[in-house]
Amino acid sequence: MSIELRAALEAIIGAALRAADPAEAIRRHVRRDGESLVMDGVTCDLRAFDDARLIAVGKASAPMAAEVVRLLDDHLSCAVIVTKHEHLSPDLRAKLTRRGFTLIEAGHPVPDEHSLRAGRAVRAALRGCTAQTLVIVCVSGGASALLVAPHAGISLNAMRAINDALLRSGADIYEMNAVRARLDRLKRGGLVRLAQPATVIGLILSDVIGDPLDVIAGGLTNDPQAHNVLVGNNAQACQSAAQAAERLGLAARVVTTTLRSEAREAGVQIARALLDADAPPTAHGVCLIYGGETTVTVRGNGKGGRNQELALAAAMELDAQADPRTRPCVGIAALGTDGTDGPTDAAGAMAFADTVRRARERGLEALDYLERNDSYHFFAPLGELIMTGPTGTNVADVIIALRLSDATATQSTMRHRLESLP
Repeated sequence: MSIELRAALEAIIGAALRAADPAEAIRRHVRRDGESLVMDGVTCDLRAFDDARLIAVGKASAPMAAEVVRLLDDHLSCAVIVTKHEHLSPDLRAKLTRRGFTLIEAGHPVPDEHSLRAGRAVRAALRGCTAQTLVIVCVSGGASALLVAPHAGISLNAMRAINDALLRSGADIYEMNAVRARLDRLKRGGLVRLAQPATVIGLILSDVIGDPLDVIAGGLTNDPQAHNVLVGNNAQACQSAAQAAERLGLAARVVTTTLRSEAREAGVQIARALLDADAPPTAHGVCLIYGGETTVTVRGNGKGGRNQELALAAAMELDAQADPRTRPCVGIAALGTDGTDGPTDAAGAMAFADTVRRARERGLEALDYLERNDSYHFFAPLGELIMTGPTGTNVADVIIALRLSDATATQSTMRHRLESLP
């Protein structure tokens, strides 16, 4: 593994995360023009409303809410902001608390009692809406678990057990949210119906492949009565990653933003594609970019997440297949853009052609860790976990597969180009 290889991976990851910044996403699509709110060409006359209410739910809810407050501060009468535990930065907490808004940190990926409290708070905030009420709903990944309002006869313990079973089953986000939504009175457009006859505008930061409104957050605003605006998604993050790679002189390509498969299978396929990819003679290497969300069928009792498991499978394939002459120049990084991968404090992991060899020197057998679903404890002693901390956003997963030229001149040029990137 070369220093330039790791630095290039980190720079490209940084570009992807910046593109997914939730406040910037809202600024790209929503603006204030006097007494009007303009969203992707649609104008909302604020003088038609007596008051405005804000509901923000998801891992990116706090920065999204702060941007809406900036736009509508003189109109907002109340706000409920729900995010994941430890995803609320001190500065945003202080800013939003100062306005007297309700801030709730709740459980994810399994709902907890705070998720239930969030459901009650949202329902209370929407009581008494009239035709002169404007409701802005900021939706981002994680909302399905962070906000729950179970139908009568369904307990929180039952919802937790079902969520846990789904997470361990290998079900994808479409399947999981289809089940979750049927248990909850706010999902499948329930939030919009509760707010009637108010005008409801949804600002959606999508963490789901294809951006289906009925799946994102269980379809909180999926109702014909709502006007929904897609402000950001995985494709934008992947495209920004590709642009950063091109600035490094690499031949970059977004292979797909619809990756859906078992994580370990995806890792093998991505490693093979990287080793087989051709780069033009004028390029300093090749960069393949994937977006989406894989799944893990949990059979062991280890610690890890889908991106760490993908990286471990990729490392094993690189170890088996990489040409010894190019080994220092091949690497794959897989991460969740929210900064958390499974029930761990890592966003994902990096895998290099020499990862398995270095692990073996420490007495770590890659296959044993893969079979136990224990990728976290495989990568931790190697220093190859990606530790971003909570990023304040969530547009699903990004995987960067990178192969640099092994020429000395290329390494020197790469160092110079890396210094010029933000």
